[in-house]
Amino acid sequence: MNKIPTIVDATRKHNNVEVERKRIRAVRNSDVLIQVTHDSEKSSSNKSSSSQLCQILSIDVGCVATGYSHLDRAPCCVAIVNDRCEIIFDPLIKPDKPVVSDLLPFGSVRTAELWDAPSFNEVIERVHSFFTPTTLIVGQSIMSDIEWMKLKQGVHYNSLIELGDEFTTFDPKYGTHEAYVLLNIDLNAMGGHVAKNDAKASIKLYNEYLKDKDQSKLGQAQNALLKAPTKVPLFRQFSGIYEGVCLSAFNRGYCRCGQPLISELHKQTNEKKRRNSNDQKEEGLSTSIHKKMKVLNEKSQS
Repeated sequence: MNKIPTIVDATRKHNNVEVERKRIRAVRNSDVLIQVTHDSEKSSSNKSSSSQLCQILSIDVGCVATGYSHLDRAPCCVAIVNDRCEIIFDPLIKPDKPVVSDLLPFGSVRTAELWDAPSFNEVIERVHSFFTPTTLIVGQSIMSDIEWMKLKQGVHYNSLIELGDEFTTFDPKYGTHEAYVLLNIDLNAMGGHVAKNDAKASIKLYNEYLKDKDQSKLGQAQNALLKAPTKVPLFRQFSGIYEGVCLSAFNRGYCRCGQPLISELHKQTNEKKRRNSNDQKEEGLSTSIHKKMKVLNEKSQS
């Protein structure tokens, strides 16, 4: 009498194994990206907690220098992590321009590793397949990663959580990375920026301090950040320059190339969007008034 349930259980276990196998997205195998099926991508993207209304992902992009200003960068790797801190995509990216410096003290990818990597267009197509219009993206300085991967609100995501804004302490001495203070994770332990580690740390910070919207817990985190000793950023140790490449895209005092800072570029973009939005509103209002006047004129002439 117990044979049927046993067979069903065995079948379920087998199916579970198959599902787990299909969850593997891409691996680094002699620096070649291994493609998986589109169905498996959808399966993974739908695996966020059933108690949530949208999937939660973190994305982080690593770059190499293709010129000597802090704006001369090209993506060399990208990592996507889900709300269970599982790495679902982690490929290298072959830049479309010659690499001036791999900025090795600040990253983990050597130029030679990129020779056989997939192109930017190949990778970005795969990246977009993981995101949906309901996705919530969590990250640190997340707009840069979103712009690199050409993610569009309403198409690839619904909203963002910028960890830098959430954990801000409004104290001028604050400069310690949240992961180091709050999670005891040194993101520079491997000698520089590793995209998948940054993305995992972002999800851990979200799950621990922001997911439940517990203001007391967030307040405790901010107090811990205030009390933590300030760590000297790596780019300052190199006086803002490495192998002739400007490193300071966020701090004018250490910029060596004179190009606009990232914050300034974002401000210009936002201003342009605001102007375009206002122009569209004015145009719509003008069109509406014109139509009403036309109707009134037609009525008066009849």
